[in-house]
Amino acid sequence: MLKKLLIIVFFMLFAFQVQGMEVIKISNYTVNVDVDKNPQHIAYNITLQNMVNYPLVPGIGEFRLQKQESEKLWIIPIPFTKEVKPLRVENLKGYYSFDGVNKIPMKTYVEYHNNYSIIKYEIWEPIEKRGNISIFIEYDANILDEGILFKTLSIPVGCSMNIDHLHVRFNTKDYSQTYQNPSGDNFKVPKNTLFMINAEFSIIPLPRLPTYGYIIFWLIVFTLLLIILIYGEIRSLGKEKNGDNKKDSNENNNP
Repeated sequence: MLKKLLIIVFFMLFAFQVQGMEVIKISNYTVNVDVDKNPQHIAYNITLQNMVNYPLVPGIGEFRLQKQESEKLWIIPIPFTKEVKPLRVENLKGYYSFDGVNKIPMKTYVEYHNNYSIIKYEIWEPIEKRGNISIFIEYDANILDEGILFKTLSIPVGCSMNIDHLHVRFNTKDYSQTYQNPSGDNFKVPKNTLFMINAEFSIIPLPRLPTYGYIIFWLIVFTLLLIILIYGEIRSLGKEKNGDNKKDSNENNNP
């Protein structure tokens, strides 16, 4: 046990001597979101790549999580507003694997802060030179912002390492996906950058829209209400004018 600990300390100290170098990166980062479950189930499959010719110990890693919701007027979301809060995590599990098949449980835990939460994991086995390690993390959380006809969510992705390939996939049979920004399924994320993917789903079978469907929906509702009000005012003015004309006609006909 002491020998293993000394080896780990040696590799960590050696890694600290080359902090200015790119020694490790994320070659693949896949997020799968089961939208239909309540709470939603989120699963990460991440590949860390050792880029140097000596072993590296990952140590403690972390994911920052946030839930972004639109502010609401009663039940109506207010466009272009944002409320940020920490994401409450349940049923957290974590594993790592050197061969992609045999999964080893790893220590995972959550820390909550003012407007974000952090999932932390610990791996104290070295990645062989130029080798890879696969990390699997899954948890349940309410990430959907519930609306009447539309549901929105935001997936934040950020890391102190470069991400070569980021894939975010939404699995649903109950809803149609009406919006995603940015669109696509393969992104490159520079280190120390917060990358946000926003998506929307609806119980109405709609195609992909150029913006949030709830914005279009409420715009149509308000437009129809405005048309009805204007039409009502025009009819009211027309009735008043007809009434005045009849009154004037009656006065003219009286001797």
